[in-house]
This record gives sequence, C-alpha cells and structure tokens, in this order.
Amino acid sequence: MHQILNENIILWGISVLQPASAGDVISFLAAIYPEVNPLPKVHEIEKILEGWKNDGYLIRVHGKSRLYSITYKANKKLTVRLRRNRDKARLFLLKAVRNANKDVSGDRERDSVGVSPTIEGSKVLQEGARPINTADDPRDPRIIGRVYWPRISKQLNFKVGPNFSSPDTFFEYYSFPTVKSIYQSSNRPELGNDLSITDLSLAIGVSPRLLTSFIHAPQNHYRKFEIGKRGGGSRVINSPRTFIKVVQYFILDYFLFRLQNHEVCHSFQRGKSILSNSLPHINRCYVANLDIKDFFPSITQDRVFSLLKNNNFGEQLSKTISRIVTLNNELPQGAPTSPSISNAILYNFDHDLTHFAEPLGLSVTRYADDITISGENRESILRTIVFAEEALKKIGLLINHKKTRIATKGGQQKVTGIVVNEVAQPPRKLRKQIRAMFHNAEQKPQHNISQLPSLKGYVSYLQSFPHLRDSEQINKYLGVCKKIAAINVQQGHTVARKKHGAH
Repeated sequence: MHQILNENIILWGISVLQPASAGDVISFLAAIYPEVNPLPKVHEIEKILEGWKNDGYLIRVHGKSRLYSITYKANKKLTVRLRRNRDKARLFLLKAVRNANKDVSGDRERDSVGVSPTIEGSKVLQEGARPINTADDPRDPRIIGRVYWPRISKQLNFKVGPNFSSPDTFFEYYSFPTVKSIYQSSNRPELGNDLSITDLSLAIGVSPRLLTSFIHAPQNHYRKFEIGKRGGGSRVINSPRTFIKVVQYFILDYFLFRLQNHEVCHSFQRGKSILSNSLPHINRCYVANLDIKDFFPSITQDRVFSLLKNNNFGEQLSKTISRIVTLNNELPQGAPTSPSISNAILYNFDHDLTHFAEPLGLSVTRYADDITISGENRESILRTIVFAEEALKKIGLLINHKKTRIATKGGQQKVTGIVVNEVAQPPRKLRKQIRAMFHNAEQKPQHNISQLPSLKGYVSYLQSFPHLRDSEQINKYLGVCKKIAAINVQQGHTVARKKHGAH
C-alpha cells in the first residue's frame, strides 16, 4: 500500500539534519520511512524548501551546496510531538557525529588528554584520571584548538556505513555560518555578537524549551555517584545525561575554545599530560606539592559568568552558558565543560604565580587542582606557597593544608604520581607490581590471554617515559605480549577447525 509523505515530515527531516540539502532529506526519509512510495524527486523537494524559505520557515545557509536550516518560526510550526521527537533524534545523532569525528582523527576526550595506563590496571595505578601519554596531533579543520563537527548528513550513508572521506561544509555555529544568519533565523534585532537562549537553541538545532529545562530543572539531567580517592575518602561525581552532555560538548567546541590556558597548566590540554607536568621538576633539591581544596565545587555560577563576560562573550550568552554548565551553583565534576572553564578561571593565578616564582629560580606547574613548586632554596619555596595561598583566596579558592608537603632529594619526590628525583619514572612499588605481572604472564602465557589488553596498556604506559622507551625491560615485556597474542590466535584457529569439523 502506497503512502504519501506529509510536508510536516519533510520539515521535521530538515530540522533533524540541518544544515541539509533536498537530497539529504530524501535519503534520510527513505531510510526511516521505507513504506512511503514513491518519494518526491530532488527538484520537487527543492521547490518545497524554496517556498518555505520565502515564507520565513527556512534560510539558505550555503548557496552552492543549497543547504538550509530552520528558523524559529519553523520550530513553532512543528507540533509539540514532532519537536520532542526532533530534539531526541538530533541530539543522539550529534553525539554520534562528535564521536565519529573523534574516532577518525584519533582524537581523545579533551577532559582526559591522553591514554590511561590500562583498562583494568587503573585500579592498581591509581592514576586513571591522570593519563600519561600526550594526545594525537590536531585534526583538520582546526584553528588554534577549534573543533568543527561534521554535518549529520555526511555521516549517514545508508548502504555502506559512515562515510568520513567526502568533503564537508563547516560553519562557525554548526547550523549557521554567522551570528547575523542566526539573527535572521530568530527574526529578532541584532545584539552585536551576543546570543539569546533562542539563538543558541537554533544553532544547536533543538527547542529553546529543552535548554530552559536544563536551567530550571538541572537535577533531572544528571546522575550522581561517588568514586574513591587515592588518599582515602570519596569524590562526588555528577555525570550529565546524554541530552545536556551533548549540548555541553557543543558549548565546549563552539564557544569555550576561545578561553585561554596558561603555559604552566598541563591538565586537560592537547599535547600535555602528567608526564609533561613532572618534567620541569626533575632533579631539584626541593619539590613542594599543593592541593586546591574542593576545586570544581568552589567555582560558582557567578564566577563562570564573569569569566565569560571578561572574555568578550555577550551578556545573554554568558548567562545562558554559565547556567547550563553549572549544577547547584557549582561546577560539576563530570561535565565535559568543567575542565576548560576551571583552567581559564586560574589563568591569571597561573600567570601571577609564575612571575613571582621565576625570579626566585623556581619552577611552577599546575595539573587541575595540583600545584607543584620546585627549586634549590627552601625559603623561596615557602614564600611562594604563601603567595599562592593569598592569590587563590582572591578568587574564592583555598589550599588544602593537609596535603601540602615539601620533599627533599633524600626522600621520594613525586609530581602527580611520577617520581622526579633523578629522572621521570613510575614509583618503585608500581614498577615492581608490573614486573610481577609480566613474570607471571611469561611463566603461564596460556592463562593470561584475558589480561593481554592490560599488559599492552602497561607497556604503553612505560614507553611514555623517555628513558624506558627502548629499554631491555620494555623489549622483554613486548615479547611476552607477542607470545600471548600468538597463543590466542592459535587457540582461535583450533576452535574454528573444530566447528568446521562438526559441520
């Protein structure tokens, strides 16, 4: 039985895919409504889209590719049911788009820059939140850390799977090329470069009502749980659910990339890690470690708003973003936007502390809430600690004195879990644990096949340290991994032959 395609479904299809062409819409609707037959031709859809453009429901955002995005008027034209369905479909598709972009480039989450030592091994290493290796090189297109997401329609190839090689069109605000085009879509007076909550929702391609729910009922969009701390106790994690998390990633990649990070900051940045954080402190007489108390929870919504305003975000946009990225008036530990914001909040602190310490012959680095100061003079370090404490108080942050310590060369000097007495290397206890694991695996390789990913993770972790990279020990560990991998392949062939014989 043939069914006719309702024009509202065509508008819905554009709203899910935007920016999209007539051909994009036909391919999309053909995949989700196979019972509709026959489908309109491209020129017929194009005629409909042009008519909607003239009526103010669409704007053409790219002439050559004939791409369209919907206006606020079109959003209201959709029924409540279609809007809710659109929001759900689009956010899940945007999640897939960002993940595909990340996977193809070899990129990793910006809030966990690098590779954790192992999967199962993080429990042993106690460094699961502080990966060692630096991240991969930036992908194109990129401008000083700027990330552009592929269009949804470019990721949808209904015959052979995702197609990552075809050319794409990247807009400044994903659905729109300029702020002016967003104003045109919202049909409201221009406010310089400021964006209202309606403007932001149009750029993301969702209903303003959804963003409003993030602001007025944020508790509905987070999962709360606790994880253990290395030093005992627990840390509360507020993990955003899918809808708000995708929006936070959008805010991170399309707005927060403008925020500055100081060069002495090594956390949550491409090309930096706990290893790079430790290197300036190798072979120093004194190494001081300071910890900022309740780091993320101490950063309030008002402070985030001030940060954005001071970085030339508009009044309305600053207010909207500051409310979407905070929970209960604090920065949630678990949101993808929190690391970038926290680094920017501490930019001036990092700058002032560095300028105070360098004339004293001291080195300073910071990784999230861990501050490290090292040098040859203990009194200079004590003076710098006092300066750091006073500077933090000015921005509403406190030092956790219980965790403040100064280590000498006579003891173990550690920086974010890495020993720096003579060279940067893992602690002796950890190296012994790894050595014991590989000894056991070497003796009983057939019993350690399931541990192969963890063993490879440990090798990758150790190879990140320059003096260990080509060592005899690493080569031995690689040999053990190859031996286990060969046994795994052999067992797979044996199982396959038995199955074939059974048939």
